[in-house]
Amino acid sequence: MFMEENDQQALTGAVVQELGINPFVLWIHFISLGGNAELESVRMYLSGTGSLPEWDRDVLSAAANDLTLQPPGRARAPRSNED
Repeated sequence: MFMEENDQQALTGAVVQELGINPFVLWIHFISLGGNAELESVRMYLSGTGSLPEWDRDVLSAAANDLTLQPPGRARAPRSNED
Protein backbone atom coordinates (compact mmCIF):
# COMPACT_ATOMS: atom_id res chain seq x y z
CA MET A 1 0.00 0.00 0.00
CA PHE A 2 1.30 3.42 -0.92
CA MET A 3 0.78 6.73 0.84
CA GLU A 4 -1.07 9.43 -1.07
CA GLU A 5 1.13 12.38 -2.06
CA ASN A 6 -0.96 14.94 -0.17
CA ASP A 7 -0.85 12.85 3.03
CA GLN A 8 2.92 12.44 2.77
CA GLN A 9 3.28 16.17 2.16
CA ALA A 10 1.11 17.16 5.13
CA LEU A 11 2.81 14.74 7.51
CA THR A 12 6.33 15.66 6.41
CA GLY A 13 5.55 19.37 6.72
CA ALA A 14 4.08 18.80 10.18
CA VAL A 15 7.16 16.88 11.37
CA VAL A 16 9.50 19.59 10.09
CA GLN A 17 7.42 22.30 11.74
CA GLU A 18 6.87 20.42 15.02
CA LEU A 19 10.56 19.71 15.44
CA GLY A 20 11.67 23.15 14.30
CA ILE A 21 13.89 21.85 11.51
CA ASN A 22 15.38 24.73 9.53
CA PRO A 23 14.27 24.31 5.88
CA PHE A 24 17.70 25.38 4.57
CA VAL A 25 19.48 22.82 6.76
CA LEU A 26 16.94 20.21 5.66
CA TRP A 27 17.50 21.12 2.00
CA ILE A 28 21.30 20.85 2.32
CA HIS A 29 20.92 17.36 3.81
CA PHE A 30 18.30 16.50 1.16
CA ILE A 31 20.77 17.45 -1.61
CA SER A 32 23.52 15.41 0.06
CA LEU A 33 21.23 12.35 -0.06
CA GLY A 34 20.59 12.78 -3.79
CA GLY A 35 17.55 15.05 -3.83
CA ASN A 36 17.09 17.16 -6.95
CA ALA A 37 14.63 19.92 -6.01
CA GLU A 38 15.57 23.56 -5.54
CA LEU A 39 15.32 25.14 -2.09
CA GLU A 40 12.22 27.16 -3.03
CA SER A 41 10.46 24.01 -4.28
CA VAL A 42 11.20 22.29 -0.98
CA ARG A 43 9.91 25.30 0.98
CA MET A 44 6.71 25.32 -1.08
CA TYR A 45 6.26 21.57 -0.59
CA LEU A 46 6.68 21.89 3.17
CA SER A 47 4.14 24.71 3.30
CA GLY A 48 1.62 22.73 1.25
CA THR A 49 1.73 25.06 -1.75
CA GLY A 50 3.87 22.96 -4.08
CA SER A 51 4.55 19.38 -5.02
CA LEU A 52 7.63 17.23 -5.55
CA PRO A 53 8.23 14.08 -7.58
CA GLU A 54 7.99 10.84 -5.60
CA TRP A 55 11.79 10.39 -5.49
CA ASP A 56 12.32 13.85 -4.01
CA ARG A 57 9.46 13.39 -1.53
CA ASP A 58 11.06 10.21 -0.24
CA VAL A 59 14.54 11.72 -0.08
CA LEU A 60 13.13 14.74 1.78
CA SER A 61 11.39 12.43 4.26
CA ALA A 62 14.65 10.53 4.77
CA ALA A 63 16.52 13.80 5.31
CA ALA A 64 13.93 15.00 7.83
CA ASN A 65 14.09 11.69 9.68
CA ASP A 66 17.89 11.84 9.76
CA LEU A 67 17.73 15.30 11.32
CA THR A 68 15.25 14.33 14.02
CA LEU A 69 17.60 11.94 15.83
CA GLN A 70 14.36 10.81 17.31
CA PRO A 71 13.73 8.97 20.52
CA PRO A 72 11.19 6.13 20.28
CA GLY A 73 7.64 7.33 19.75
CA ARG A 74 8.49 10.64 18.07
CA ALA A 75 6.77 11.46 14.79
CA ARG A 76 8.57 10.56 11.57
CA ALA A 77 8.14 11.86 8.02
CA PRO A 78 6.65 9.04 5.93
CA ARG A 79 7.92 7.59 2.65
CA SER A 80 5.49 7.10 -0.22
CA ASN A 81 5.42 3.31 0.23
CA GLU A 82 4.40 3.43 3.91
CA ASP A 83 0.93 3.27 5.41
